[in-house]
Amino acid sequence: PLFLVEFKAGRTDLFYVAENSGNMVKKGDLVIVEADRGKDLGKVTNDSIMPHQVQLLQQQQADSMNDSHRMNKEIHPKRIYRLAQPAEVTMLVTKSQDEAKAMLVCQTKVRQKKLPMEVVDAEYQWDRRKLTFYFIAERRIDFRELVRDLFKIYKTRIWMCAVNPMMNKPKK
Repeated sequence: PLFLVEFKAGRTDLFYVAENSGNMVKKGDLVIVEADRGKDLGKVTNDSIMPHQVQLLQQQQADSMNDSHRMNKEIHPKRIYRLAQPAEVTMLVTKSQDEAKAMLVCQTKVRQKKLPMEVVDAEYQWDRRKLTFYFIAERRIDFRELVRDLFKIYKTRIWMCAVNPMMNKPKK
């Protein structure tokens, strides 16, 4: 079985548990998972996805991310390492505060550079190796200079992700 794990801003991805890991994962659990060049923490929202349901999930993700080129790609579920420990869960509060501060910094930089975009959220990967800013824009924007400035401040990988304005603001 595959597991659907949700992160901030309603972002979801597919994961699996290694067969001989002994991990018993169920819906509602907070888990440490394989992420982009590191680890992330998310919540299991579905613990019984079958392969035939994957295409439907891909369609929903493509619609929500305004990203049609993600459709019909081969699926590559990532690994669930283990359940999150209580100390890791309590660190979510600090992470959330840091994300709010980062979003304000990014919004200020966007205004200074007069970029036609609205930054609506920020999300640190759990291990802080990546910081994603979610934004709304009417058209394509060259934000390379913005990314360089943000990298100088945060010294981590900066990712910019356009979100569909119809989806309201991402949920916290």
